[in-house]
Amino acid sequence: MDIPDDRPKVSELIEFHELLIKGQLEESLPLLDADTIRKIRNAFNDHEGMSLLIRAFGEHPTLLHEMRVATGKIKVVPSSSSSAPHDPTGTVLQNKEGKKDPSSFKPMEGSMSPEYITMKEMLADLVDLLAGNAPVISQLNNHLFSCDLIPKAVHVTVGTTGLTPYDRANKIFSSVLATLECHPNPNSVFSSLIMSLQKVGLKNMVSKLMEKLKMKSGHVDPNLEQQPSVSKGPLQPVDVTAQSHTPQPTITGSQSSTPTTVIELSSKSEVAANIKSLHSRFASLNVKMRNQIVKIVQKGEVELIDIARSAAAYLSIEVSSLKYGNVDELFDSLKPHYDFFNCDGVLKQLTDTYLSNAQTELTEYIDSVDDFSESSQLKHIRSVIDKEAPFLDSPTTKPIVIKLNGRWDEMTIKNFKSVLQYYFEPEIENLFSHISIKKGSVIVTLLIPTSLSQSLIDAINNKTNSMSRLGILEVAVDNKAIPIRREDNNNFDVSLHESVKAGDSFEVSMLLQLGADPNSKDERGKSAVEIAMEGGNTQIKEILLTGGGELFDTNINTHT
Repeated sequence: MDIPDDRPKVSELIEFHELLIKGQLEESLPLLDADTIRKIRNAFNDHEGMSLLIRAFGEHPTLLHEMRVATGKIKVVPSSSSSAPHDPTGTVLQNKEGKKDPSSFKPMEGSMSPEYITMKEMLADLVDLLAGNAPVISQLNNHLFSCDLIPKAVHVTVGTTGLTPYDRANKIFSSVLATLECHPNPNSVFSSLIMSLQKVGLKNMVSKLMEKLKMKSGHVDPNLEQQPSVSKGPLQPVDVTAQSHTPQPTITGSQSSTPTTVIELSSKSEVAANIKSLHSRFASLNVKMRNQIVKIVQKGEVELIDIARSAAAYLSIEVSSLKYGNVDELFDSLKPHYDFFNCDGVLKQLTDTYLSNAQTELTEYIDSVDDFSESSQLKHIRSVIDKEAPFLDSPTTKPIVIKLNGRWDEMTIKNFKSVLQYYFEPEIENLFSHISIKKGSVIVTLLIPTSLSQSLIDAINNKTNSMSRLGILEVAVDNKAIPIRREDNNNFDVSLHESVKAGDSFEVSMLLQLGADPNSKDERGKSAVEIAMEGGNTQIKEILLTGGGELFDTNINTHT
């Protein structure tokens, strides 16, 4: 996929952009004014900065030549004073006065193609999806590099530096977008991207990209057509070592027998629409449940006090703390213990006990909430949850505030709930309700029954080391803070090594999702895979290999 010399190669764009940001080029580029350089440096992301640079090439036809000279890519050959000045772009016309006409500069061939527009509009969703699937970033990075969709500099940076999953994903797709913007055959670039996404299991995103391209009147290769997939099924491991442009270490067993599971994440707009739908369904279900309880109470099948006692016993609270003059009063007094997003606690208990004809509908609703939890990142549900599910003051509940490392923004509610279930007994985990998510370091607030406060505090104090490794910074129970992680940083590689040594498979799996590098080395120069082998922990070794870990030829004394 070579790009003609009169247009910058993607690798050049990235290099020039980075040099401008570092302040190492502007003195050699009189054509670039200070305002343009400032805009490039302050761009929202790498792609926006590179787009501004491409626009500058259009406005100043000799700028590309000057940049190549300034970086030593080409040498200036002195010409005689009588000869006409060389036009390095070869595409700029001259007006009658002999001056170059910037409007005649040939634009990048792929810049306004349907493929480019499609990917630009979906760039944020692509980045979010990949960032939320940290274990497959390395695989996609290798595939795209082998297809010449990203330059070596990006491939190496994404593969070797301690960037966050979001930053790694952003660099990958911004680079692909830059390739689309420059390449004379953007459809071939787009097709290669589609095939790479398919190979790493991101099939739902493939369907969305192709559907969007059709809407833009772009050409979709019939061979790439597939049915939309929302499967959470396994991803077959991909061997890219034979395709890579750079020499790869000898790998003796880098592929796991257990394939990676890809999470098909929802976009921000889809999350908002799904929350609206869940609210509507829950409101209808809540009314039906109240009406059915009214009927069985009126028929004398059960006393309302018995229903109140059953709810109080489940929540471990005094029945006197509830109001039960009528059905609505009882449900309203239970509101601090359930909401549209957490109804598999006391509501399910009452349904299973008294409302057998509502069990199917409630179960289907809970399944929908579970699907939503699995596909929705914390950052996308934050504002909607805060607006739609305000907290209710209640003497029967206490707030639990959990402060998390910023990387949790890319994680899903299901990830978070699995952590709750891991650290607290399942029966306690089901009693959390009313999730609220704040900006900054991810701060999640929940409500639990007052009677469980001390049990929760004891569980936290017993597991601070483990919580620290997973990026939990602080937990406050009833406004009393329990510090967990002293230092808020994104270095989860050290945590991964510690979790492997501790033999904790749950922590290892969660840390890979948080973006820990399974190939990072500890102070002895050992990778997480090698540490697992030293400890004879085959289960953790498989988890690491599935998450992108590589097993290099080495003399490791393994246990049998």
